Formats: sequence, C-alpha cells, structure tokens
Amino acid sequence: MTTSTQTNAAPSTVDAAIPVQVQFRHMGESKRVTWLVNQMMERFTKFPITGATASVVVDETHHRQKSAVFQVKMKLSVPGEPLYTAQSSEKTGMHDGVYTAIAEVFESIERQLIRRHEKRSRRRAQHAA
Repeated sequence: MTTSTQTNAAPSTVDAAIPVQVQFRHMGESKRVTWLVNQMMERFTKFPITGATASVVVDETHHRQKSAVFQVKMKLSVPGEPLYTAQSSEKTGMHDGVYTAIAEVFESIERQLIRRHEKRSRRRAQHAA
C-alpha cells in the first residue's frame, strides 16, 4: 500500500523554502516523520537554490517481522544541474530506525550541496581574478 502526502516546507523567515513531497510505502502515514522531513529541509535554506524540488520516500520492508528495515530515499532536483540523491537503511524493531535513516539521508545531501557551493565559489574567485 502506498500513501503519499504533498507538503511544503514549514514557513520561515527565509523565503527560499524548497517544496518537498513525502511518500510512505508499506507503512502508515506518520505526521511525526513528515514534520521531521520539513524541519530537515530548513537546513537547505542556507544554500542559494532556486526552483528546486525534493522527494522523500520512506519504505518499511519486512514490516510483518519484529525487526523492520526502514529505507529512506531522497531526490533533490535543481534545474540545470545533476540530480542529487541519497539513500539509507536502518534495521530496528522500533521507529528510531526511520529517524536515523532520515538524518543520514539529509546529511548526505547536505554534503553534496556543500561541495557544489564550494566548487561554485572557487569558479567565481577564478573568474574574478
């Protein structure tokens, strides 16, 4: 069973919020997970990204067993650039695994964006010199 929710990042003082789509597969929709994803999306407001969209898929495999495996996949689309992707899996019998997997995915995407920002800064510095 697939449940999907279209949400936007929580409104903040920064007007560069990236819209995010959160999908749940093989599990019920979780308002707490959706809230966490929206909070984590605020990390990206420090990067100058215009026209970006994000998609997060939370999948619970082996959900009939005591120790479920949560897989979280994220795609960040920025117009005119390669697609930024990350995925993580966590095995646990409780929901803590899904939160850890979400945190790892966002850290991975953030590292990619930091590298992108540093590369662009170096190019600007070279062109200015």
